[in-house]
Amino acid sequence: MKTIIFYLSLIFSMNLLAAEDTAHYEILKGKLHRGGSATVKVLPDPDNFVVDLNYKIQKKALVPVPDKHLSGKTTVELPIQYRDERGYLELEEKGTVEIEKAHLVYQKRVNVAEYKDAHQILILPSNGKSKTQIIYHPDAPALGWLRVKVIFVSDIPLLNGYEAEMRLKE
Repeated sequence: MKTIIFYLSLIFSMNLLAAEDTAHYEILKGKLHRGGSATVKVLPDPDNFVVDLNYKIQKKALVPVPDKHLSGKTTVELPIQYRDERGYLELEEKGTVEIEKAHLVYQKRVNVAEYKDAHQILILPSNGKSKTQIIYHPDAPALGWLRVKVIFVSDIPLLNGYEAEMRLKE
């Protein structure tokens, strides 16, 4: 009986951990899109904080943007200390940090709903295809990312500088 209870509690705790490593977001309406959805999931990596961001944007009628630009996947790889507040506090102190695949910039502290003094940072990937702004708070559910804003860098003038903002579904 103790063995069964042990395994049930182990499975339950593993499911809780897995649930905490996935967050679901609503993509807010924009100038060219009606909204959408996104999922952010932490990938297993003992040395880094690796996150997959999958998104699907619903464009407005008559917007001349190919469907291939409306959904996609991007991977964000940060040092392991960004799994909790340590990395954000260090970035706040330094102002900027250069990592292997990106340049991180601390922007400011912000208040989002009941979350006071959240950290707003900007990730500038080395590939130059986008910019990502993240608002992190240690008390927020899942990854702690309350808002994620992706700013597209594209050869298509309509998409260059276009922003898609995502809000955590709680």
